Amino acid sequence: MKIHASSVLKLSACLLLTVVLSCKQEYLQGPKTAATSVKVYLPQAEKPNGIVSALDNSKLTVDTIAHTANFAIPVYRGGESGYDPLTVDVSVDNTAIAGLVASGALPANTIPLDATDYTLAVKDTVMLDNNIMKGSIVPKIKIANLDKYSGKVLALGVKIANSSKQPVNTDMNKVIIYFDADALIDAVTPKTNMVDKTKWSVVKYGDGVTFNINEDGSILATGGNWGQQGVLQTFTVRANKQYKIDMNVAGSGATDCWFEVYVGKAAPVAGQDYSDGGTRISLNTWNGCGKTTFNALLSSLSCAGSGNVVSFPTAGTVYLVVRSGGGSLGTTGIKMTNIDFRRVN
Repeated sequence: MKIHASSVLKLSACLLLTVVLSCKQEYLQGPKTAATSVKVYLPQAEKPNGIVSALDNSKLTVDTIAHTANFAIPVYRGGESGYDPLTVDVSVDNTAIAGLVASGALPANTIPLDATDYTLAVKDTVMLDNNIMKGSIVPKIKIANLDKYSGKVLALGVKIANSSKQPVNTDMNKVIIYFDADALIDAVTPKTNMVDKTKWSVVKYGDGVTFNINEDGSILATGGNWGQQGVLQTFTVRANKQYKIDMNVAGSGATDCWFEVYVGKAAPVAGQDYSDGGTRISLNTWNGCGKTTFNALLSSLSCAGSGNVVSFPTAGTVYLVVRSGGGSLGTTGIKMTNIDFRRVN
């Protein structure tokens, strides 16, 4: 078979072009300016109205020391030459948010993030990295400030200007990141045990029963004589989120006795029975549990109550109350260990 020299040249040119293009990664990632147009831009500005769902399209990291949720907004510079580092000015521009909400481009419950609830560096550096001229703008959201935004979507407009070298592409210099406040809290808040063994306090309802809080976090309830006593600890919960309470309980068997767990919004008062929210989980000898030797999770032994998963329609303070009383808590009393209260969704 005869191969024409022109065909060989064409094939060689195609292979060379493929190699050249594969080396120029800045032309293969995101929207690019023409090779002859060396400009700085925000690649995410290509999205409709420059709107970026931060939780879906931005790298999220959590600074556990500064207690911030940090989003990354990439900055690119196009072109094929002049790879010296440059800087751009970074500023907040929320002027378009209201109009985007009105048009339906942003959710109806979207509001601008208040300036006191984040930090943002005023300059960003763009430099050569893996054959790409790029930088990263990082808004740092103060996690502790987010509870007040429950039920809202938050938006932040970011703009670049005044490049120290090549010009900024003014058609691609703004983005608006947005995120659901509750979803961000979910993403950055670990589902860990909220119980602090040092923060229990005793609530006295009557004589005869004693609750002793031990240094290792265990609590021992002893006595009887138709008295009662309890312990409590407060927690801050979020609206419409589920929380689970459980603990291991051990005892030799009680007589005419109740051992009840409550999670309510009303503050306990000494000398007054606590009932807010109703019994969640409990031992109740009249119902048939707690009469003989036991050592297991209370949720598995419980024979009264609405269950150990709770939720509240509004955020705020709740009181975890454990109280017990009756004829006799048994010769060894009832010992609570591994007391656990945590968000589960």
